[in-house]
Parts: sequence; structure tokens; C-alpha cells
Amino acid sequence: MKTALLVAFVALTVVSVPAQSEPPKNFENNLYALALKTSILQMEKDWGHIDDSGRSEEIRTDYRHMIVEKDSLITDGLPAEFENHAVEYLDHEGLVARCRKLGKSYATLAIRPIQNEGPTLKVAVVVYWVKLQKHRLELGLSDWSNVEFRYDCDQQQFVVSSVKLGGI
Repeated sequence: MKTALLVAFVALTVVSVPAQSEPPKNFENNLYALALKTSILQMEKDWGHIDDSGRSEEIRTDYRHMIVEKDSLITDGLPAEFENHAVEYLDHEGLVARCRKLGKSYATLAIRPIQNEGPTLKVAVVVYWVKLQKHRLELGLSDWSNVEFRYDCDQQQFVVSSVKLGGI
């Protein structure tokens, strides 16, 4: 009886260990993931101390928990967390539902398609303020981050060459 329990325990342990030790997905080569991460970290560093809620009908931006507008061609498969930051991807209906639930305007990010400008690739991460106006979703342009990549021959991968924040 003890031998059977020992064999069962060892078998379960052997089967469950590979599933737990699976390495995390590597997003270092995904330019959209890198642009999003770099943008959020830079925005938090430069703007995190600013209370952008302004009026009582807006929620202060929490760079540790960002909402990103879902785009199946760009955001599918991007990480939901990095370095103590959480990212929540919401489609149009999700943005509306969140706005209804909160009853206030909030910041969301939208990742734009990669632009190729000579030897440089650029990804814009745009900040919009989301609100409902007459039961319709409105996105008000607020700020942005332009992340530029260059190809590093030594590392054989694209690396961030600059991050430029801007706003209205």
C-alpha cells in the first residue's frame, strides 16, 4: 500500500513539474510589446506625479494598471503584466462597459501600426480620454509616446533608440 502511494506521488510530481517550470513567453522581440512597456514606463516616470484627473468627472491615470484598446492585429498575445505593471486589453464594448461602471472619464492607450522610415521603425502609443457622450463612446486625444527602433547588428535584434513623449 505504501509503495503504491509512493509511486503515485512520484508519478504526479514528475507530470506536474514540467508544466510549472515552463519558461515565461519572451516578448523582447515583439516590437509592439516593447513599445508599450517602454511607453508606460516613460510616461510613469515623466507624468506619474501629475494629478491629471483635473475635474471630478475624470479618474487619475494609474500607470501601474493601464487600459489598452484591443486591436486583434496588434495587441493579441501581448503581455498582461510586466515589472509590477498590469495591462488590461479592452475592445469597444469593454471600454463602454468600463465607462458605464466607473461613471467617469479615464485614460486608455492605443497602439498604432509600425511605421517604417528608412533605417528606423516607429511605434506610436497614444493616450485617449474615454467618456460616454449621449450613450456614445468618445475618445479625446491627450498625449502620446513615439518609440523608435533601430536594428543592432551585434545583438541581431531591434533595440529602442529613443522614446519621445508629447501632448496637447
